[in-house]
Amino acid sequence: MTNELEERKRRRKKKRNRRRLLGLLGFILMLVYIPAIWKWLFSVNHEIGVVRTATLEVKAPLEGILIRNETTLKSPGTGIIIPTINNGERVAKSREVASFIQSNMRDVVENYRQMEIDILKRVVSEFDSASGTQRELWKAAIETQIKRLTDLSNSGDLSEAEDIRGSVDRVLEVRARYMLENDVLKDKLKEEKKELERLRSNVQKSVESIVSSKSGVVLYKCDGSEEKYTQENRYSITLEDIEKAVTEPINAEKSLTPAEISVKENELFGKIISNDKCWITFRIPEKQGAEISVLYEKARLNEKEISFEIEVEGIEERIPVTIEKIGDKNKDFQIFTASMTKHIESTMDHRSVKGNLFIKSITGMKVPIRSLFNVNEVDDTADLAILRMNKVKFVRVQIAARQDNYAIIDNIDTTDTENSVNIFDIYLVNPKNIVEGQVIDK
Repeated sequence: MTNELEERKRRRKKKRNRRRLLGLLGFILMLVYIPAIWKWLFSVNHEIGVVRTATLEVKAPLEGILIRNETTLKSPGTGIIIPTINNGERVAKSREVASFIQSNMRDVVENYRQMEIDILKRVVSEFDSASGTQRELWKAAIETQIKRLTDLSNSGDLSEAEDIRGSVDRVLEVRARYMLENDVLKDKLKEEKKELERLRSNVQKSVESIVSSKSGVVLYKCDGSEEKYTQENRYSITLEDIEKAVTEPINAEKSLTPAEISVKENELFGKIISNDKCWITFRIPEKQGAEISVLYEKARLNEKEISFEIEVEGIEERIPVTIEKIGDKNKDFQIFTASMTKHIESTMDHRSVKGNLFIKSITGMKVPIRSLFNVNEVDDTADLAILRMNKVKFVRVQIAARQDNYAIIDNIDTTDTENSVNIFDIYLVNPKNIVEGQVIDK
């Protein structure tokens, strides 16, 4: 009995000693690993970047109204307008833009024209005997249009396919008419020529030609603002006018040439746009507007012009503009009127526009704006946390330009090398809870 009690005591003592040993080992491990765990849980992961040279384009959001020298086209009666000149094509003064057919004569004219086409086809098919120089001319003309079509197909842009088809049709029609006038074929085609002349005379009696009063680009679309926004009143456009124009639905899809247009008497069906010059009256934020106003006044004192580039939604190319006049302003916006002499055809479907005005391009040391802190909005200075020998150093820098999420910075005193930023310096992108002199593990 005594032996059993002693055995039990020995076992309990052995277990106690084992628990004490394990507890001591656990305590030692905690002392070793707690600092590492603490650092892992509560330390900040500092993102770093490298100062590099880059170019930053400074731009301001723009909203405006396009003003053009436009002459509207009015229907002489109720009926059908058949375009002669395609949308976007230039027409000379006193040349036919379109034909007008009275409603009750439409079927008659269509029959005349179909008969004319049939006769010309018959002439080509039965008397295709052109040879020598003339045949080479027809062949070269057709091959030129086929090459254009092939190039368009390869580029994936078939927007001019309709124009190419029209060019081919005109070449074939000219060829047929040439054959009718050919001395060799004149006797053989006497009846066909006589029939064509009769048809042409009948068509001319039924169709009224609409001619252009000036040269310019044709557009078969009116937006109702042709008389509201004119060259003469472009400086009178207000902030309220722009606000109203840009909040209305914008239909700036490129217009295609309609096969025909149903019209009533005196209805506007299109316009001729002078493509040598047009204008845009626009608004930009007041802060950037003040900067441009200073540049404009400075240029005017030196009897010079000041130009910028704008980008318009829906137009791929940037458009150069020249500031003509400073307009109204309020606490939010400043108005300007500028002239433009390029891309007028590209913008002819637009009236109100949205886009950007490119103010300047600056090359220098580029950093994210969020890496700058203690920013002074008055003198545009800020601190940048750079790393030297893994220690944080705050350097005061000048903000030369800002755009979107980035800034171009300069050194305030280039002679103070100790407190300057250099290309390839390492900086903290997110300098939160940082003190100068702190050691950062990269």
